[in-house]
This record gives sequence, structure tokens and C-alpha cells, in this order.
Amino acid sequence: MPKNYIDMDFVLENKKNRHLIILVHGLNGSESTWKGEDQRFVENLTKENYVKDNFDLALYVYGTKIIEISWFARIIRLLRGLINNKAKEDAKRFNVGIEKVSMPLVGQLNGYHEKYETISFISHSMGGLVTKSALTWLDSEILEKVYFFMSLSVPHIGAHLATLGAKIPVIGKNPQIMELKSMGKFTTLLNQRYGSIKIQPKIVYQWGIQDDVVPQPSAYPAHIPNNLTIATQDDHFSVVLIKNKRINVVYKRIMEELNIVTLPFLEIEADIPEGISFKVFIESILRSKRFNGIRIDFEGFTNKELNIELRESKIKSKSLVDFLIEIGELSINKMPKYIVEREKRTYNFTIKSIKNE
Repeated sequence: MPKNYIDMDFVLENKKNRHLIILVHGLNGSESTWKGEDQRFVENLTKENYVKDNFDLALYVYGTKIIEISWFARIIRLLRGLINNKAKEDAKRFNVGIEKVSMPLVGQLNGYHEKYETISFISHSMGGLVTKSALTWLDSEILEKVYFFMSLSVPHIGAHLATLGAKIPVIGKNPQIMELKSMGKFTTLLNQRYGSIKIQPKIVYQWGIQDDVVPQPSAYPAHIPNNLTIATQDDHFSVVLIKNKRINVVYKRIMEELNIVTLPFLEIEADIPEGISFKVFIESILRSKRFNGIRIDFEGFTNKELNIELRESKIKSKSLVDFLIEIGELSINKMPKYIVEREKRTYNFTIKSIKNE
């Protein structure tokens, strides 16, 4: 794919998959940030059966280069393109600002989101700012589907190197470099816009102790809980390499989070033993490692109702909500009517009796 191309490139796609992972590269990056050799994310994620069975995987690729072409050269090339009827091709060759880069991503999500229950991002460096910018432009219907965002060496408040680079004539006119300046206007306004959106994904922030590009205060925004941060021994570029996925803490955390993302939507198949109570059976299912992180509360039931016994049977459901509803239909004595409510974008469920409503 040409370096100046702007599009969503699907590297894993199955019509049955209901979840989407989008990888977003950074400044001067390309699809080769994520794929092309054994240590890259695409090569590793596409070998995971859990990923293949549940997720589509896409690369958001856009034009970016450090040394920007001069305005005079732009005009000459544009005139040549008009004469040769290739103006559109030439237009793709120039850097545009981070917010403009994010707008086609917004358009892609508007077009693709209906297929998916959840959307997750893995973004490196400036790609994290592209991601945040896109999130500020999404409707709430789509934002509710964005569960997880892995921030890899992202300069959330800019980078000093960009501040220095902006002073070099051959680099300084690059709009992406200008917007990456430390504590600059763009990152300040972007963080304000992002902070004002009501629906935000879970972000896990990574910083490499050998990273000379993005300092820790920029990779970790202020007041982030420790359980949402990961310090690694990487530099700015090695973080996107997975030398050994069994011990790579970033890769392991991503896989853990992807597992949590899909929990409410997974198909469930189980055997119900004769005489087990409604509540005990549900709690026994939740104790399995597969459902670690799910919380279920019971509301409006008496102890007698929660202890109503189930008949021996097999149950297979398309999602956790369906599963919890269908269990009640397998009781020996009639269960009171109930509904299952899920707190939006969390893994907290309430089984609520409606017998008095």
C-alpha cells in the first residue's frame, strides 16, 4: 500500500466476528509498523485463535513523513497533476494535521460500526492522538461501542523533540510536527475536547524507560491509576515489536483486555445439574476463569425465589444476557418474571425481579 494512502486496511475479516480491533500507526509510520515480520502485532494477533474467532483486525493507514515538501514544489506538482489529470493522486502526498488525519477514520467508523458490538484501538505514538481526535467526533451510539484503547508511547501533551524540530526550516512547516509540540495548542485543546466527552473507553497507558521521544509525563497523563499504566524497557520504536509474546507485558495485557471486552457477547454452553438452585448455578458459572471480571447482582428477589431449583438440561445461548434469561425458563417451579440489565460499557449486570411492576 502506498505511504500516502488513507484508508482502513482489513487484515483479518470474518462476517461472523462481532468485534473490531483497529491499529493506528504514528508519525512517519505506515502499515509496516504493525506487519511484515514475525515480531509485529499483525503476525502475532492473527495466530491467536481467540482473536480469529471473535475479532476483525484493521490497520488505519494515513500519509505521514517527517520532511515536508516545500510549498513551491507543491504548486509545481499540483499544476503538473492538473495538466495530466492526476491532481487527486498528487494531493495524497502531502502531510495534513492530526485532526484532518482523524476525520477519514471517523467516516470509516460511521460506515462499519453497525456490524460490531465493540471497537478497540491499539495506537502508537502520534496514532494515539489521531485516535483521541476521532473519538471526539463520534456520535454517542458509536462511542458506546469503543471499550478499549491501548496507548503505546503516545505523546498526550506533546514531545520536546517536536518543539525542537518545529524550529528547523525543512521540518518546521510540517503540520504534524507543529501539532506535536510539547504543551502546544493542539494537544491542549485536544485533551480538553477529549475530557469533555461523556463516554470514554478504558485506556491503558504504556511508557518505555528507554524512550527518548515521549517522556513519561506525556505518556502518562496526570492522575492515572497505577493499574492503567505499564512501564516497559522499550524505546519509542521497540514497543511495537513482540519478541516473546509469553513474557511481553504489553501483549499479555492487550490479550487480557480483549478477553474482557468480549465477555458479555460470547456464546455460552453449559450443563445444568438436576436440583441446583437458580442463584447457585449462576454463581458457579461466574467462578470459571472465562468470566473473570463479570459482576452480577440480584434485585427484588426473596431468598426462596433465588433458591428455586432448576431441572437437568443443556443450555446454549448467544450472549450472557440471553443466558441469564433462559436459565429462569428451566426452573422446576415457576420463577418470577425478571429482566437482565447491563450497566453501559461495563461488565456489571443486574437480574431484576419485575413481579411487582
